[in-house]
Amino acid sequence: MKHYFVMGRGEAFTSFVQTLCCDSLPAFWGRNPGAFSLTVGSGDKTIQRFLPISFDECYRDQESLLLYHSVYIFPDEWAEGRDFVTLFRQLGSCRIFVMTQEHRNAMLYKALGANHVIVSQPGYKGYGWLAEQMSG
Repeated sequence: MKHYFVMGRGEAFTSFVQTLCCDSLPAFWGRNPGAFSLTVGSGDKTIQRFLPISFDECYRDQESLLLYHSVYIFPDEWAEGRDFVTLFRQLGSCRIFVMTQEHRNAMLYKALGANHVIVSQPGYKGYGWLAEQMSG
């Protein structure tokens, strides 16, 4: 089984979630950073969950984050992205991917310990490839 955790805020993350939800969004959308948990098993054993999340919740509930193999972070601002990369780096149990539209922050995320930083153009919403990769 593979366990993925995707979290973020902003246009790119919203587009990613819409792709996964067949163009609909969860009711909590827009108030807090959101998180998407995906556990991929064989056959019909794929479990998807959407939930609102905050840095404080992640920090307090670190044990539940240890099961994820990969974490994908869509930061909407530098401070938020920095805090989440630092938290997951300290856990040390997963590969960290950062999806950002801020070219100037790419090297900073790498220096903090992100395994991969994917930089896209502002307004880019084509993260369907990520949804396919996780589902397949």
